[in-house]
Amino acid sequence: MFSLAWSTIRARRGGFIAAFIALFFGAAVITASGVLLESGLRSGIAPERYAAAAVVVGGKQELDGLNSFAERAPLPADVTDRIARVPGVRQAVPDRSVEVLLPNGMGYAHGWSSALLAPFTLTDGRQPAAPGEIAVDASFGLSTGDVTRVAVGGVPADYRVVGLVSGPQAGRQSAVFVTDDAAARLSDRLTAVGVLAEPGVDPGELADRITAALHDVSLTTYVGRDIGDVEFLDVGQARGFLAAISASLMGTVAMVVLFVVASTLGLSIQQRRRELAVLRAIAATPKQIHRMIGAELLLVSATGALLGSVPGFFAAGALRDAFAAVGVLPPDFQLAFSPLPAVAALLMCVLGGWAAGYFAARRLAKANPVDAMGEAAVEPAELGATRRAFGIGLLVFGLIVGTVVPLIGPGLAAVGGAAGSVLLLMIGTALLGPRLMRIAVAFVAPVLNRGRISGYLAVANTRANARRLSSAVVPLALAVAMAAVQLFSISTTEAAAADQVETGVAADFVLSGGSAGLSPEVTDAVRQVAGVQSALPVVRTQVLLEFRMFDEIEAEGFAAQGIAPEHLGTTMDLAVESGSMNELHGDTIALSTTAAGTVGAEVGESVHLYLGDGTPKDLRVVAVYANGLGFGDVTAPHDLLAKHTTTGFDNAILVSLADGADVTALMDLPKRFPGVTVLDRSTFAAAQQEQRALQSATNLIGNGLLLLYLVIAVVNTLVMATGARAREFAMLRLIGTGRRHVRRMMALEAGVLVGAATVIGSAVAVVPLIGLSVATTGRALPAVDPLVYGMIVLATAVIGFSAIVLAARSAMRGRPVDAVGSGA
Repeated sequence: MFSLAWSTIRARRGGFIAAFIALFFGAAVITASGVLLESGLRSGIAPERYAAAAVVVGGKQELDGLNSFAERAPLPADVTDRIARVPGVRQAVPDRSVEVLLPNGMGYAHGWSSALLAPFTLTDGRQPAAPGEIAVDASFGLSTGDVTRVAVGGVPADYRVVGLVSGPQAGRQSAVFVTDDAAARLSDRLTAVGVLAEPGVDPGELADRITAALHDVSLTTYVGRDIGDVEFLDVGQARGFLAAISASLMGTVAMVVLFVVASTLGLSIQQRRRELAVLRAIAATPKQIHRMIGAELLLVSATGALLGSVPGFFAAGALRDAFAAVGVLPPDFQLAFSPLPAVAALLMCVLGGWAAGYFAARRLAKANPVDAMGEAAVEPAELGATRRAFGIGLLVFGLIVGTVVPLIGPGLAAVGGAAGSVLLLMIGTALLGPRLMRIAVAFVAPVLNRGRISGYLAVANTRANARRLSSAVVPLALAVAMAAVQLFSISTTEAAAADQVETGVAADFVLSGGSAGLSPEVTDAVRQVAGVQSALPVVRTQVLLEFRMFDEIEAEGFAAQGIAPEHLGTTMDLAVESGSMNELHGDTIALSTTAAGTVGAEVGESVHLYLGDGTPKDLRVVAVYANGLGFGDVTAPHDLLAKHTTTGFDNAILVSLADGADVTALMDLPKRFPGVTVLDRSTFAAAQQEQRALQSATNLIGNGLLLLYLVIAVVNTLVMATGARAREFAMLRLIGTGRRHVRRMMALEAGVLVGAATVIGSAVAVVPLIGLSVATTGRALPAVDPLVYGMIVLATAVIGFSAIVLAARSAMRGRPVDAVGSGA
């Protein structure tokens, strides 16, 4: 059977090349997504400051494999002494890491004892011995004896450089060493404990001993390359992000690739109706036909998937670079490579290709030989009852999921349902495609028939070959729908967030301290400026809210802010819909409508959550507000959140001024507090919008590869569908139809196809966009930029017309007699 399959492939290279291309690029996309998923689970960065440690102990930094804590998880004060008593431990070294700002750059301050963990060695001078002394690495450009200003949380102090140190390699974080007592004053939170092992002790075994000895403490032990996760908190967070987004992307990619492959293979088998009918007429059984097609597709899909997985690894690297460019991955984050993504791509493509071929050939394989010959000559006019039922059912289900669910249940489930309705609607459309094409032709037939010969032929062809055309329309419509949903869901969210910030920020100025934060001393200085009416310090983090879904406990991360309600009135308006922000004290919380809808909580009820550092807490809901996109979905008392962040400092201060306030004094505060910036309301809004644009780019990067695959698949399908009509074009020319008429006929058919794809894709996109808009903004009208939509339509037209017209020209190059004789 495989020899027959190989002979068929060589004889029908055109159709199988198209299938190969779909499978090749499909495998590449699946492999790239798989590499990202694997990297999110097991990749990282090699340790630097902890390079000499056999084991490093840190707080438990994740709730589960996909939910990491945004802040550094705490360790108990006595954990160092307890670790030191574990057999095999030579020395337990506590480390405190505090972000500091020097005139020549940013770095991290540590107690001198932690220098053993790299190890760092003195190249000049001595170790710090007094509170005002530091030792620094060469990146700061300082010399022994220099006096420099070191700012923590924006508050500066003078330090004398008493030593220069050198580590084993150039670090991604510049190091500043102070005395251990000074480090403890800068931060009362342990970052980690580095463990130096006794000679001959295996690090993995020692880690197990430590875990067993401290079983009552929430901690994680790290060995080898994994130590980088605890040293660099952004690495663990990046892994969590990559695992979450790639897991989501992997599901969508698999569905879209299988959808496109099925459509391409279905069209390829439809073009072989005559051949399969002849086989049935000469007594080939349905089983033999299925075996033959299965062997063909096994050869094509296995070859395409194996070869396609190779560029998939390079595509994963390009995606990593793109994510790093927008700041969601560290620039030095390394991907993890193994054969697993390629194996997954191979299995998906082979199984998907076989299933698509089986169902595409089932009708002809089961048909009576005489009926098969009839269907080979003319496409069946009607769809099967089962296909019709499934198509209508999926369309109805997609409409319900995309529109009804967001109306009855706001929250992340509604958002996910609306987004997922795209594929449901497209699969339903694909099943009903021939029927929809006949409806489309009925609308345009009166116009096309005015074109006399070419118009008449275009109408006749589209009516008679609705199945073939629908196989070409569906991938193009899917590209239109996905592009519209991706772009306009982002614009809808961004527009709503920008509007909430514009109307919700009542403050005149906003102070920011960057990643280092703002010390309470900065807030005190702001309040001493003449004319300051109120100053609202804001601490920002992320919390994990727990909720029940389908009898399972789930957790989801939400942006959170901590504020003091007494300063809220003149600085921030959250658009409270129920409850009161005045009650935001103690163990209480306020939720956005999205967060409240997700967890199913109302005012007066309690929710269970994990604060930024992983501390579990039950809080009572005192208010539900609308402005979650602009300010975060969770608002809690300031002190409650601040105590559970890595630095304990504020991220911003919102300042309202009275008439006649000393604006100059406020603008001069950065001179006193290094690293602090003062923004007016419009500049702050623009900065927030820029930050949201970077976050939106993350979604576009992940789905950009998918859209590129769809474009390739669309061109591939259109070229295959048009190129297979060489015999038809030759017969038209032999009976007197000129090349110009045939080309014009194909241009008109391309117009019908592009128009149908645009209308269908736009109609499919409307449903999830309305659902997403309702779920995220409470409004049914999404933000659609006419210019962007016009560009989508233009791109659709260019792709459709170019592929069809150029393929038709290529198909008419030879002599008509040769094309008819070849049976092409």
